[in-house]
Amino acid sequence: MSKYEIKNSIWAVLAESIKIYFTNIDKFLVYMLFPVFGQIIGITLAFGLSLGFGERIAQRVDNVSHALLLIILLALPGLLIFAKAFWDFMVAYVALNSMTEGAVSTGKVYDFQSHNEVATRRTLKYVLFLASVGILSGLASNVLLMIPGIILWIYFILVYQVFTFEQDLGVVDCFKRSFALVRGNWLRTVIILVILWFFSIHIISLGVSVVFDYLNLTDKICSLFNFVTNMIPLDFTNKVLTYFHYPIITPDMISKSIFYAILSSVIMGLTLPIRSICWTLWYVNLSDLNRKKDVPIRKKRVKAEE
Repeated sequence: MSKYEIKNSIWAVLAESIKIYFTNIDKFLVYMLFPVFGQIIGITLAFGLSLGFGERIAQRVDNVSHALLLIILLALPGLLIFAKAFWDFMVAYVALNSMTEGAVSTGKVYDFQSHNEVATRRTLKYVLFLASVGILSGLASNVLLMIPGIILWIYFILVYQVFTFEQDLGVVDCFKRSFALVRGNWLRTVIILVILWFFSIHIISLGVSVVFDYLNLTDKICSLFNFVTNMIPLDFTNKVLTYFHYPIITPDMISKSIFYAILSSVIMGLTLPIRSICWTLWYVNLSDLNRKKDVPIRKKRVKAEE
């Protein structure tokens, strides 16, 4: 992407991101279908079969270990579907960056497999990279480390782009490189993050939920979760809530919470392309800025050596 140039403006980056996304929205949606819905289908299948037949198996099989084995076998197909979809979703974090490069240079998005290989041909390195991201995210979620964790998370926001385009760097160097790129541009990076979250997740989630409510689909979909929520023992919890004069929790409330959580997850997954596009363009922008800053410094070093 060395030939790509964009104005040093977050608004220019956002505008170009929207243009690339909506120009290829059909391809991006098709690409994200299985990684997003495969996880939901896998979890639903795993829990549906194990919970639906678990009690019958327990009644008919005397041996506890055999009953547990049968329940695990029932859940296995769903878990395998979930695992495959989850891996594809994580691969998308890198592949979408590569797709952005293709869209910028050719104006088209195609050959998903070649873009996936940017991650899959370095599977071990990518797994170590994801493990590092997971550990740092876990530390950042600690209450005592939340504020410094959020600050560092912003500095490391471009690690997936660095991993994609600077393939000679090690895992630790990817984080160092992201830190170096964002340094001096931290506030502008935060603004982009807030705008992306607000429009690509919050507004769309709110809009879709309003449409579902208007079409009276929310209650119908929530009823699908009743077989799970009705199994949750709420008597003791509601007694405690009543004692402290808090509203009680009903199975319908839990079903709606599950529905909105799934809806938000689906929208977050389907809108991953626009966020990846934006961060890729921002990575290119900051890389170009750093390169231009380094030129005078190198010239001074050469003159000093002469």
